[in-house]
Amino acid sequence: MRRVIMDYSYLEVDEHPIATYKVQYVNWLNDTWIGRGDWLQAVVTNRRLLLIPSENSLRGKVESIRYQDVYNVWNLCLGKRDGVLLRLKNRQHFYLYVDWSQGNKLVNHLNERIAPAAKPRILPRLRFT
Repeated sequence: MRRVIMDYSYLEVDEHPIATYKVQYVNWLNDTWIGRGDWLQAVVTNRRLLLIPSENSLRGKVESIRYQDVYNVWNLCLGKRDGVLLRLKNRQHFYLYVDWSQGNKLVNHLNERIAPAAKPRILPRLRFT
């Protein structure tokens, strides 16, 4: 089994990783889902989603998606594999395979990040003197 080592040089100040998944871009072609490119390391952080190519990949560019740019995320079945649909506010969308049936966990992590912060039911009292 190959271990994935996290390279923290991609993180910004005060940013920390929450979870890591293995994903691959997917396209619909000739009535079937076809994986596009190499598998990527998807790192969910407290500020953004990072898509980091593997060490032996020809594409060395790290893609960063900020949570305020995400419209919504769904877990779905792509053929007979676990997948994710990621829709951005600029009307772009990405289909991704997620390795080892981890799609639901990835979607839950992303939905926690894009949801607005809960407002308190009871507002604190301010003391005026």
